[in-house]
Amino acid sequence: MTDLPRRSLVDLLDPRGPRPRPVAHLVFGSVVLSYVLVRSLNALAEGRFVPAHFAYPDPVFLLMLGALVPVCALWPFTAWEPGAPAPRRAATVAFLVSCTVVMPLTAEFGLHGLVAVALALALCAFGLRGGLAMAVVFALLNTVLGLAGLAFGYALFNGALLLLYGLGVLTAVRALVGAARQAHRTRELLEELEQAHELLRAHAARDRERAIADERDRMAREMHDSTGHHLSAVHLCLVNAERAVAALPPDLPPDLLDGLREDVGQARRLTKETLADTRRWVRALKPVALTERSGAAALRSLTDSFGELGVATSFTSGGAWPEDLDAEAELVAFRCVQEALTNALRHSGASRVDVDVRTGARALELVVADDGRGPDDGAPGFGLTALRERLTALGGTLETGPRAGGGFELRARLPLTTNERARELEAA
Repeated sequence: MTDLPRRSLVDLLDPRGPRPRPVAHLVFGSVVLSYVLVRSLNALAEGRFVPAHFAYPDPVFLLMLGALVPVCALWPFTAWEPGAPAPRRAATVAFLVSCTVVMPLTAEFGLHGLVAVALALALCAFGLRGGLAMAVVFALLNTVLGLAGLAFGYALFNGALLLLYGLGVLTAVRALVGAARQAHRTRELLEELEQAHELLRAHAARDRERAIADERDRMAREMHDSTGHHLSAVHLCLVNAERAVAALPPDLPPDLLDGLREDVGQARRLTKETLADTRRWVRALKPVALTERSGAAALRSLTDSFGELGVATSFTSGGAWPEDLDAEAELVAFRCVQEALTNALRHSGASRVDVDVRTGARALELVVADDGRGPDDGAPGFGLTALRERLTALGGTLETGPRAGGGFELRARLPLTTNERARELEAA
């Protein structure tokens, strides 16, 4: 996670990185400024710059103090992770050596934090062995320097205290690094879980679409084989009845003959209209199968099939249809045209529908325009809402609404995703 609002406190305190982190800058700056402040106040109180209790000649103190210059200069170039470029590793080593020169000054309050910073840097840059080696070097140096003004036992005790201090710092830094790694791993697992959840949702949507398609096919077959067959039989009977009425003897009462002709004729017309409407529903529920044709040919066949139901249709296309287009993307493109044609036939009252398909370098654009009135309430129905969700899931867009000059228009844009690319996205 690179965005700050999503990072936890553990992430902010994690010292690892190609360069010092903001928290490390804060600690280092505080250490140096606090020592400068303490040394200045002590110098004013003692009336001399070199501390009175310093056991070595004054030039030695100035040499140690001067090592703060390379410490501050090298600080921005230190590397807080293994495998850093050679220049940064060299700057890190030089920084640790300079800290070793400055370390004797920790007898005066203010630079104990510099020891902690150096140990943390050695641990992050060179691993546990590097951190332990730095802690031992600090402890031995403190012991040797302590022999100048202390008894052997006291000097050894001071060295042991500094070693214990160093081990405590290393333990705390290792715990912090371990917590940061665990937090990072947990975040990765959550991201993988979210991706798996999205994949499951996509598979569930496909299964739901297949189930809906199967149910629509079943309903279409039942309407065609049952209702459509019965209506055809009734219509044929009524045609025969009209012929029978026309052949009745002319000596029958005129009112009776006229009434029979009108009733039978009206029944035949209503049956014919109902049969035509049933065929429209069958066509809307069960369009031309994608397995028979693919690409622009399937869309053209679908458009032509709706032209057989009393509405004028036209189909135009441009660009080369990708041969390896993802099956899900091709199905969504087919559903876009199907939904627009179905709405124009059933709801819009259109007399003409124009379908235009354009294949670009990166996206497929579908425009279906009619001369109807569109949805009665201006709000998209369930079909358009579900279609927009499927397009969004594939990175596409859907726009619907009135068009200039009257009529209704559906405009869809679908990124071109090949089967191989789709498999790569699912595997990722």
